[in-house]
Amino acid sequence: MRPKSEFKGIPFAIDRSRRGDLAAQIATGLRMAIDTGYYKAGDILPPVRDLAPMLDVSKGIVEQALALLREEGVISPRPRVGCVVLDRKDRLWKGHVVVVVPPGRGNPLDNMIHVTVRDSLIAAGYLTTSASVGESAPGKFDDFAILDTVLRQPTDLVVQIQGQECVARWLSRRGIPFVRLGLTDLKPQNCVGLVRRDDNLAMADFVAHCRETGVKSVTQISVFNRFDVAEALAACGIEVRTIRVPKSMDFAIGYELSQWAMSLFRSRLASRSAKWLPELIFSSDDHLTTGMVVAFYEAGIRIPEAVKLVTLANTGYGPVFSRPLTRMEYDGSAIGKTLTDCILSYLRTGDFPQNVVVGPRYVRGETF
Repeated sequence: MRPKSEFKGIPFAIDRSRRGDLAAQIATGLRMAIDTGYYKAGDILPPVRDLAPMLDVSKGIVEQALALLREEGVISPRPRVGCVVLDRKDRLWKGHVVVVVPPGRGNPLDNMIHVTVRDSLIAAGYLTTSASVGESAPGKFDDFAILDTVLRQPTDLVVQIQGQECVARWLSRRGIPFVRLGLTDLKPQNCVGLVRRDDNLAMADFVAHCRETGVKSVTQISVFNRFDVAEALAACGIEVRTIRVPKSMDFAIGYELSQWAMSLFRSRLASRSAKWLPELIFSSDDHLTTGMVVAFYEAGIRIPEAVKLVTLANTGYGPVFSRPLTRMEYDGSAIGKTLTDCILSYLRTGDFPQNVVVGPRYVRGETF
């Protein structure tokens, strides 16, 4: 075993205030040291027992960082030798893609899209690193520290799943080619491709179903303004009433939305009885639907006999009901596959498919 003095020291420092990503910071620092030639092919990195005190972290954190580099094909652990830096021609990856994902827990749709894109790119031979843009306040995405650190390493393409336009503009200024999955047609400089998410893609089928069955009035309960069915239904002569979740709950988590809807419908049913019920309810959020269904169950309200119900949902994730729900349904895996196919087209040929649109499909269940 080599003595400690024969190993090169560490040419970087870590940000102690960001404890949640220490392993990623260490992996990024070592990767940059290798890419810039500080550590050359054939060099042996300091062992874990030396790296840990150098960086003032636990051995477990260092082992996680080295595991990331090993999976990327940057280093190769050898018994009784250590972690050897590999020559670029010996590495396994065709290129490096960074995927920008929402901070924290995200939401089921974005999470499924992210997992599908990440796993598909890795299977196609591309090193894929995920990073997020943090929020200084709800809805204010302006903490780019983690993403900035990740983009200091050689990157072939950035994929923006987090659709905020402020993030797109920041990426544009970095000068690195990027593609985005967004709700608008925004395509700033250096954006080489766009997949547009149209949340109204299932609207025409929903409206047609209402007309076909003679629906005269609909009450929509909404937390996101983009899921507004009023205009489309009114154009067909269908009366629409709207219940909006309070503005203060725009960034509420799922449990809070369910509790709010449950309380609202319990109160209305208690004070106005079942005579208050509309002909059909459209819910723009699956958590709202969960709370609503619980309140109906407690009051003995039968769906669809007493009230018809249409909800927004994600494939494999949504309200549980004894009958299949009629729904506008997102398939995150399918959307992720479409996005990945476009990404691979660009990486292989330099061309990104044009006019690609994804969104929900209308599924007729038994609640309407």
